[in-house]
Amino acid sequence: MKKNSTSLTFRCPVCGKSFEFDDVGEYEFVPCPVCGVDFMTIRKGKTLMLESLDSNQTIQSATSLMIELEC
Repeated sequence: MKKNSTSLTFRCPVCGKSFEFDDVGEYEFVPCPVCGVDFMTIRKGKTLMLESLDSNQTIQSATSLMIELEC
């Protein structure tokens, strides 16, 4: 999948803090810089979301910036 060339703002579903990540696409590792929880980006329609890498958690959070992804 093609990466997005703009930075995205995510809200961590664990600590609730917002953080930016540059040049991120689908199925990429994104750690929260505040609390350190590891996430993977997944695509839901035209939105990138964070999915917890911990198999015991089902936390997901939509990005605060809607983007259109190219396949």
